[in-house]
Amino acid sequence: MKLFKSIYPIFYYLLFISWCFASTQGTIKIIDSNNLLIGKANYIKEHKYYISVNNFSDVLLNKNFTNNNTEKIVIYFGDTKIKITANTSFVIINDKAYQLQNNVFQRKGEYYVPLDDLLTLLTQQTNTDYSMDYASMSISLGSVIQNIPIVETTDLNKEKKKWQFDTIIIDPGHGGKDPGSVGYKGTKEKDIVLDVSKRLARKIQKNLRVKTILTRDEDVFIRLQDRTKFANTNEGDLFISLHVNSHESKKPYGFETYLLRPGRNQEAINVALRENAVIELEGNKFEKLTDEQLIQATIAQSGFVQYSEKFAALIQEEIDKRVQSRNRGVKQAGFYVLMGASMPNVLIELGYISNPNEEKKLNSSSYRDMLATSIYYAILKYQKILND
Repeated sequence: MKLFKSIYPIFYYLLFISWCFASTQGTIKIIDSNNLLIGKANYIKEHKYYISVNNFSDVLLNKNFTNNNTEKIVIYFGDTKIKITANTSFVIINDKAYQLQNNVFQRKGEYYVPLDDLLTLLTQQTNTDYSMDYASMSISLGSVIQNIPIVETTDLNKEKKKWQFDTIIIDPGHGGKDPGSVGYKGTKEKDIVLDVSKRLARKIQKNLRVKTILTRDEDVFIRLQDRTKFANTNEGDLFISLHVNSHESKKPYGFETYLLRPGRNQEAINVALRENAVIELEGNKFEKLTDEQLIQATIAQSGFVQYSEKFAALIQEEIDKRVQSRNRGVKQAGFYVLMGASMPNVLIELGYISNPNEEKKLNSSSYRDMLATSIYYAILKYQKILND
C-alpha cells in the first residue's frame, strides 16, 4: 500500500507534464486598423491554434448569445450571423454551412475555433481583413476590402484548380482492435477490405496518373474522424471507404454504395448504425450523431453530392457487370466516416459476410480482384466525366 501511495504523486506529475507539453494557453492581442491595441483573446494550442470566440467577439463589441446546454454560440459581425456548435467541424454563416479543418470544442464555457479557419472565413464574409502575426501573437484588423471573392462549399465551379483529379484516398474500413463484421467461417471484414483496397490502389497506380493513398495499409485501428481528416490533409479529390455488410439473417446478399445523407429507410439506418458502432472503441468522443450534425454535414457537402452520386452509380454499374450477386443500388445514410470529407465521397458495401455463399466468394482472391477491377473502371469513367 505504501508503494502505491508513493507512486501516485509521480503518476500525476507525469500526467501533468504530458498535458503541459500537449496543450499550451495564452492570449492573442487584437490590433485595430489604427494599429491600436483594443483587447486580448484567449487561445489554446493543441497541435494548432484555437481562439476563444467568446473573448474575440467581446473585444470587437459584437453581440453574442451562448447556450451551454446545447453547446452553441451565435455571434453577429455586423449583418453576418455565425452559429458555432461544439464537437463539430461545421459552422453556419447566414444559413449556409462551412467546414473547418478541425472540430470546435468548449472549455470552461468558452468556445474554441481553429484560428486560421476563423480568420479566413471572417475575411471572406465580412469584407474586413483579419490577419494573424504569430511572431507577435496578434490579430490585425485591416481596412474594409471590396469585392473579395467568397468561396462557399457550393461554389465549386469557380475553383477549377480544386477539380484537378490527382489524388484518391482509399479507406479500408475497421482494422486493429476493430474487426468489423465477422462471417460464419471467421472471416473478418477488416481483412477483406484491406486486401481489396491494396488491389485497387495497385491498379490505379499502374494505369492512371493519379496519386493513391490508403488511410491504412496494415492491420491498425484508426478513428473514424481521423480518416476524413487524413483525406482532407492530403487534399484528396475522391474518398472511397470500403466495407462488407452483415445481417442477423443469412439470406441477404449483394453489393451497395452509400452517400452521406439521412437514411431513408430502416435498412439503410441499420447499416449506418453498424458501421458507426466503432465509436464505442474511441472513448465515446461522439456520444451520438445528432440530426443537426448530419444535416450540417449534408449541407456542407451539397457542392460535392452530384459528383458523389455519379460515382456511386458508376460503381454499382461496373460491379454488376463482373460479379454474380445482387445489385442493391445506391442508398443514403449517416456514416461518421464520410462526415467532414471535403471531396466527393462514397462508402461501398462489397457484399454480405453473413451470407455463407457470399462469405465464400469474399474469401476468394479472384472475386476480390474482380471487385477491385470494377471500382477501378468506375474511377476511370468518373475521371472522364470530370475531364468532359
